[in-house]
Amino acid sequence: MAELQMLLEEEIPGGRRALFDSYTNLERVADYCENNYIQSADKQRALEETKAYTTQSLASVAYLINTLANNVLQMLDIQASQLRRMESSINHISQTVDIHKEKVARREIGILTTNKNTSRTHKIIAPANLERPVRYIRKPIDYTILDDIGHGVK
Repeated sequence: MAELQMLLEEEIPGGRRALFDSYTNLERVADYCENNYIQSADKQRALEETKAYTTQSLASVAYLINTLANNVLQMLDIQASQLRRMESSINHISQTVDIHKEKVARREIGILTTNKNTSRTHKIIAPANLERPVRYIRKPIDYTILDDIGHGVK
């Protein structure tokens, strides 16, 4: 946060002022070079001096623009990260609100329900006196018992 404030209050306005100062200085250098070329007896030397001033001035302006652009990009990166943090906290708050709404809705649904009366008695009741099962007695199978029944009786 302090870095963003420093960029917004000091570095970016300072870079803009430096560019504006460079603009006024370039006008003065251009006037000087023009007057120097007109008044100079050695035109070649005046032209070389003008080239040197031009190269130095363009390099200075390019450096100032680069510095200012880097500061603006850094400011945008900081603001983007702040926006991501804000978005994350807003999403968290939204989820908390959704959870609360769901709890309230479930409570409302719970009010409309009734308890099911379930009897806790046994469904199958064992007989009081146990009857002894009849002991199995094996009988031989009589295959002729059904011979006199149905069609085809003899």
